[in-house]
Order: sequence, then structure tokens, then C-alpha cells
Amino acid sequence: MRISNIVTTVGLALSAATASAQSVTYDYDKSADFSKLKTYAWTTGTNVADQLNHKRIVSSIDAQMTAKGFTLVSRDSAPDVLVAYHARFDKNLEINGFENGFGAPRFGASRSGRATVDEVTTGTLVVDLMDPNTRSVLWSGIAAKELDAKAKPEKKDKNAAKAAEKIFANYPPKAHGAN
Repeated sequence: MRISNIVTTVGLALSAATASAQSVTYDYDKSADFSKLKTYAWTTGTNVADQLNHKRIVSSIDAQMTAKGFTLVSRDSAPDVLVAYHARFDKNLEINGFENGFGAPRFGASRSGRATVDEVTTGTLVVDLMDPNTRSVLWSGIAAKELDAKAKPEKKDKNAAKAAEKIFANYPPKAHGAN
């Protein structure tokens, strides 16, 4: 196997590994006093239509809110923040190419190649913590990752929990600024 083929194979393997990594960002209102926020209630966001996945997402966010010291209350109990999630799914094409062969083209080389095209679904989950009076966003976390539509329910549970955990890793925000 030629060095260029080895480099191509290793490059494709590394790009596949990084493509499935989860991308996480956050932002927040620098004037908000997060130390005073102790209770929350749910409000409507851009929820997924699939009830099983909706329950996974809500349960994962509830677990993180509890871990951060929040208590879930009803909307009419004057919560400190409202929580909404927004889910979006995008379909992209992933093209992978492979080439092999030997010899220089001028000297009757034998070369062949092929390409495959796969549809990849990327899911984005946004969690907003909002002021209940003004509905302005106080803190927002975003996670994006390739999704496996054929994943088993246990894997879907794990992915939802991991996304919520990574999103809330940056809550409360540090006083020196957002990333």
C-alpha cells in the first residue's frame, strides 16, 4: 500500500471520528444574577413531535436543572426562570472517496477509485432559560451532533442525557465571560 493511500485511509478514519463529536456552545446575559435563580417551570419551545424523544429531552434537562440546584414548580407559582428547548434536524450529504492504484499515469498506471454518498442527520438542541416577566433569554446552551436514526432506545437515552450534561456544564456562567 502506498503512503498516499495510508494517509488517505487514516484521514478518513479521523474525520469520521471527529464528525460524530458533539459541538457545544453557550451564551448569557451578563447583567443577570444567576445566584438568585432557584425555581423553574417549563414553557413551550420548538419541541420534537415524537413523544418518546420529547420525554427523553425533558427528562434529561430536568435532571441537569436538579443537579444545578433548581426546583421544578408550576408556571402559576412564579418561577425564577422559564425553561424551553428547541430541537432542529438538518440533513446533509457526506461524500467519501477512495482511490488506489500504482505507477505514474504517463507509464500506463493502473488506478481506480470510488465514492459513496450518505445522508447524515444532524440534530441541534437548544436550551433557553428565560426571565418569566420579560421572556428575555438569560442563558442559552446549544449542542449539535450527528444522529443515528437506527440507534436503540438505550443509546437515544444516553445521547439525550449526554447532550444535556454538556450543555449545562457551562451553567452557571463564569463571571469572566462566555465562550
